[in-house]
Amino acid sequence: MSRKGIMRIVAVGANAAGLRAAARAKRLLPDAAVTVIDRGKFISYGACGMPYLVSGDIETADKLRETAYGVIRDPDFFRKAKGLEVVVQTEVERIDRDARKVVCKSLLTGETKEYLYDKLILATGAIPIVPPGIAGNGPRVSTFRILEDAMALRKSLQSGQIGKVGLVGAGPIGCELAEAFTAMWGAKAVLFDAAPTLLPAMLDPEMARAVEAYMKGEGVEIHTNCPLQGVVESNAGVTLKTPKGDFAVDHVIIAIGVKPDSTLAAGCGLKIGKTGGIVVDERMTTSDPNIFAAGDCVELRHLVSEKPVVLPLGSLANRAGRVIGSNLGGGDERFGPVAGSGALKVFDMNISSTGLTTKAAEDAGFDVGAAWGSFTDRADYYPGSENLHLKLLYDRKTTRLLGLQGYSKGEVVKRVDVFASLLRQGGTLEDLLDAEFAYAPPFAPAVDPLYSIACTARNELREGIQSLPPDADLDDRCIVDVRRTGEVFDRPLPEKDTLNVPFEEFRVNCGQVPKDKAVVCICSKGVRSSEAARVLKERGCADVKYVGGGSLMKLAQRERQ
Repeated sequence: MSRKGIMRIVAVGANAAGLRAAARAKRLLPDAAVTVIDRGKFISYGACGMPYLVSGDIETADKLRETAYGVIRDPDFFRKAKGLEVVVQTEVERIDRDARKVVCKSLLTGETKEYLYDKLILATGAIPIVPPGIAGNGPRVSTFRILEDAMALRKSLQSGQIGKVGLVGAGPIGCELAEAFTAMWGAKAVLFDAAPTLLPAMLDPEMARAVEAYMKGEGVEIHTNCPLQGVVESNAGVTLKTPKGDFAVDHVIIAIGVKPDSTLAAGCGLKIGKTGGIVVDERMTTSDPNIFAAGDCVELRHLVSEKPVVLPLGSLANRAGRVIGSNLGGGDERFGPVAGSGALKVFDMNISSTGLTTKAAEDAGFDVGAAWGSFTDRADYYPGSENLHLKLLYDRKTTRLLGLQGYSKGEVVKRVDVFASLLRQGGTLEDLLDAEFAYAPPFAPAVDPLYSIACTARNELREGIQSLPPDADLDDRCIVDVRRTGEVFDRPLPEKDTLNVPFEEFRVNCGQVPKDKAVVCICSKGVRSSEAARVLKERGCADVKYVGGGSLMKLAQRERQ
C-alpha cells in the first residue's frame, strides 16, 4: 500500500483483459488508484472486428471503438466514466518486482517514468509470428495485429492500390481477410498455407476441404502444402517465393498466427510455460502473488486434453479480466479450463468448432470415434432452412464427448455452444441424447441435429451400423445409391459404377445387392443410407457401411455449396 493507505493497481495493456480487470477492480475498490498503460495509440477496440472494417461491412474504425451507446472509448472516457488513468503510446520497458514498480518510456517524447504498484496486471497480448528473414512491417508486407493495420489496408483498397493480395496463413484471420478483399473490393486474394488443409486448428481435413471448395467457388485462389520460402519487394509489387513457384501480388499479409507476448514477464523472472505463455493459476495469479495476467499472453489448460494451450480469443480475455478484477476486490473467482470454442464467417458460410480435432484427441490418448451428419438448421419445410454439416468426436471406451465441428450457411454456432456446455460437464453421448432443445420450426427441426448425430454415433458404437468418412475412397466397394432417380440425376456421384436402389423400394429390391462383396450405401444426408445398411446387415451382408454425411458432405469436397 502507498503511504496514504491507497492500493495502487497498474495494468499493462489497454484492451480486453487489461481494461476489464482494471475497471472491475475500480468498481470494487473505489478508493484504489488504478493506472492502465498501453504502447498503442488506440485502446479498447474490437480487434476481432478488424477484418470487417477492411471488407467495408463496418463503415469506420470508430465503430470498433464505440460503446454500445455510441461513445468513443478513449483515455478521456475511461477517466471520466470509469475512474481509470489510461496512459497511451507508452512502452513498459521492464518490471522491478523487488521495488514493485514498472519502468516506462514515452514513445512520443522518449521520457522515462516509473509507476509503483501494489498489484500488477499483465495483459500484454500476442505478437504475430513472422517467418525468419521476412520483415513483417514493410510498405508492401504487413502483419494484421493492430487497428492501424486494418485502417491502412482499408485506405489502400479504397484508393485502388491493391488489386491482388497474398495472404500467408489459412487460419481464421487469413480466411476472413480473403473474403474482405474479394467480396467488397473485387481484389484477387491468393491464400497460402504450409498445412495440407486450411483451418487446421479448427477442422479435420474432410471438413476443411469442403470450406476450401466453397471459397474457391467464391473466387479465392488457395494453395495448401505450400510454405512461404521468401518475399521479394520492389517498387512495382512483391513476389512470394514458394515450392509451387513465384506469385506476384501488390501486397502480402503475414497471418500465420500469433504467439504470447510474454517478454516482460520473462524479463522479471515470472514462470513461462512450454507454449510460451505466462503460467497462471485459476485465480489468474502468476508465479508472483502480486502479479496477475490474462488474455492472449497467458497459458491456459484445455478442458478435454488437459494440456496447456494458448487461445487468443477476445471472449476468453474478457472473462479472465473480470476474474482478476473480482479477486483484486477481495473475491475468490476462478477461470477454469477452456474448451477452445471458435467461429468465423467466410462469405455466406458459417464455420465453428469446439473441443478437440481428431489428431489432438488421438495425441491426448483417446480411443477416438467419429460420426458425420447432414441436417437442416431448422424445420426443412420452413422457408430459409439451410443444410448443416456436423462432425462429432467421442471416446469409444467411455462415450465421453471430445469435439464438434460444423459448417453451414445457416445456424451452426448455437449447436457448437450447446456442445461446449456439455464438454464442460464431462458430457457423454448419453447426455447429448438427454439434452433438451428449444423447438419451433423457425429455429430448429423437431429432432435437433445434435440429437440426431448423437444417435448416429451410438448406433455405430452399440449396434454396429458403421459409417465411412465423407472423403473415403469407395472404389473397392459396391456402391449402393439409395437416393431417388431425380436426386441421382441432379447431383451424380463421381464414381461410375453404382447401383441405384431408391430407399422407398429398398426392402423389396435389396436382393439386387450382392452379399459377398464389400458394400457401401449412400444417400443425400446419411439417414436413408444408414437404414439401408441396417437392412442389408440383417439380411446377411457381412461387410456393409454407409457414407457419413451423405452425398452432400462427399460432394462438398469438390464443389461449391
